[in-house]
Amino acid sequence: MKLFWRGFEKKGTATVSFKKHVLLLFWQPDQNVDAVKNNVCKLATRYPSVKVKVVNVKKNPELPIKHKVMHLPTVILLKDGREVDRLEDASSTLLEHLFRRAAT
Repeated sequence: MKLFWRGFEKKGTATVSFKKHVLLLFWQPDQNVDAVKNNVCKLATRYPSVKVKVVNVKKNPELPIKHKVMHLPTVILLKDGREVDRLEDASSTLLEHLFRRAAT
């Protein structure tokens, strides 16, 4: 999981302040979201310039409220702390498109 914290000051930080794009994956451990999480892991390896943060909504209940997350899993693309795009329960093709967009 070290990969997901690269670029963040502390593991518990919820503040995102990068000039480039950042992907937030909101998930809950007791839900069946392994496919999306595994796809994000693979894509994060293929696109190392993209910052990725996995947010466990049970441990960080304030963050999904702040980002108006209504469905899990949700992937949000941020630039300068503002939402640019959002995917809910995304397929691998849509996730790859989002990673390509974030890498630019």
